[in-house]
Amino acid sequence: MAYLQPLIFYILSALPIFWLISPSLSSLDNVNDKVTVSLYYETSLCPRCASFISNDLVKVFHTDLHTIINLRLVPWSNAEIHCQHGEEECHLNTIHSCVIHFWPDVIEHLEFIRCTEQQSLKGAPVEALWKDCSEKLRLNEEIIKKCYPTGFGYKLLLQYSNETAHVKPPQEYVPWVVGNNQPLRQDFENFVKYVCQATKGDHKPATCKAQSSNLSPTIHASFAVPQQPAIPDFYKLALQWPPSVCSSTLRCKTPIPTEFTIHGIWAQDAHDKPVPPYDNHHPCTNPQSIILQSDLRQLLIRDVALWNNLRALWPNLKLRGSNVKFWFDEWRKHGTCSDFAQHPLSYFKSAIQLRTNLNSAMGLTSGSTYTVQQVADIVFQHVGASPQISCNTNINNNDLQLGEMFICYGRPGPSHLFGTTQNCSNLFFGHCNSGTNIIKFP
Repeated sequence: MAYLQPLIFYILSALPIFWLISPSLSSLDNVNDKVTVSLYYETSLCPRCASFISNDLVKVFHTDLHTIINLRLVPWSNAEIHCQHGEEECHLNTIHSCVIHFWPDVIEHLEFIRCTEQQSLKGAPVEALWKDCSEKLRLNEEIIKKCYPTGFGYKLLLQYSNETAHVKPPQEYVPWVVGNNQPLRQDFENFVKYVCQATKGDHKPATCKAQSSNLSPTIHASFAVPQQPAIPDFYKLALQWPPSVCSSTLRCKTPIPTEFTIHGIWAQDAHDKPVPPYDNHHPCTNPQSIILQSDLRQLLIRDVALWNNLRALWPNLKLRGSNVKFWFDEWRKHGTCSDFAQHPLSYFKSAIQLRTNLNSAMGLTSGSTYTVQQVADIVFQHVGASPQISCNTNINNNDLQLGEMFICYGRPGPSHLFGTTQNCSNLFFGHCNSGTNIIKFP
């Protein structure tokens, strides 16, 4: 029968894409009274996605929960048309799409996805890691090989991209867990509780009965969405090194700056997770903060000094994209539910002030090579606290390099001035996974 596989693949690849993809979320809802749970995730550089898949989702099939869940995995990301973390992420997204299609049994493809996610976070090359996982799980490597280069996998990926783009309400970050058309937002790790609440009928799995004391006495047909957003616990000043960012996944304007520029200032909760932005489901501020780009532009442009500082220290490096859109996106995602929600000017001024107080290269020497720990030690000497280090890879030679770093601060006081720096919760981000990793600083 092996000789039939190429023929079957050829026939499948010629079929219209709408036939190939699994039914949409809406058409799957409440099939056989099950709760449809969809995970919108990205591959390769999303530690939270990998952790959720490995530590939480897999438990569905270690218990009787699988009897009440239709589980769907959607391998796309925060991307628009491109992959947020470069070609390797696109490659692995496509491989996941192929495996989901040709091995529709969720137990099979979830195990494969879990395997690749765990290995990718260790820095394994995409080609090697998916082959290793397919061999380990006895999935036919030839089927996956044919799916990727023929463009069939890319067609699958585009369908997932289209679905992600039309999720209502829109996806805001990853992982983004949706059950019966309702997002769980930052409470996604507690998805079991909501699945149990949403399950119809009296025959509930033992897993649900075991935690019944923690459930609401009223069982709802849809997910009970948490109504209160997380509260900021601390902030991260995200600084990107333009020569690294622009030699990795981003096509940049020239000239490329040779000092750290601001990526954003991010409100984080006590678990080092982003505080979700303002929306109608979570009106975290009253009255509502500025959420129109035109209003923010008018506010910023009136302050000439701030406007000039933003252009110099917080530029949009991307070749196609305006500064104002970049600033607005950061404000919408990270400012509208922060301590600055009613004070957008203070939000931007604070970021500029923090950046101005720092060394332009954070004590590092351009053109040098360091270990991750050496970078952390040098930065510690300058700011008095441990940073978080993010690495990426040079697209031309695959060298590991310092792409970004995060400096952590306590919450601001009534005057909207940040207090002292504090140690970041985690040292590594992106491709960094050890203090001994050798990284370049171009």
